[in-house]
Amino acid sequence: MWINLEHCWRCPTRAAIDALALRLNLRNTRDMQDWEYEVSDAKRIDEFLAAYESGELNDDERFTLMETLLESCCEAEMYDKAFLSSDVWKKILALLEQNIALHIYTVWYWSATEKAEEDISDSFAITPCIRTILLRQQHAFALPVNIPEGIDA
Repeated sequence: MWINLEHCWRCPTRAAIDALALRLNLRNTRDMQDWEYEVSDAKRIDEFLAAYESGELNDDERFTLMETLLESCCEAEMYDKAFLSSDVWKKILALLEQNIALHIYTVWYWSATEKAEEDISDSFAITPCIRTILLRQQHAFALPVNIPEGIDA
């Protein structure tokens, strides 16, 4: 069973949402719940990926955009079962791993850790791929250790 990684919790900020909505011409009203998922669009994955890789986004914007990308990838997989074998998907997985400190919570969430391995068939289509990252990057998920003053680490 997986340990609870709530200590890695992170969520999109209003500033990041506003900036991404403006930059990518996305719908943005205050009554939207889970904005990052509501604006997902399988047809815009390349555009979202280009914005993520542009070097022009701050960490909050990249975190939020990655959530949108992953939801868009779930949609893409529904239309094209081969999507999870695509170069675009491999690039997104690589970005998650390269930026694991930023996306720790994202990897934990999309891994659907509340489900046992044999029960993930009703979770996200991308869960098995994301769980692979979770397993490879276990060290990044460790609780921070506070060493009392005067004790050598």
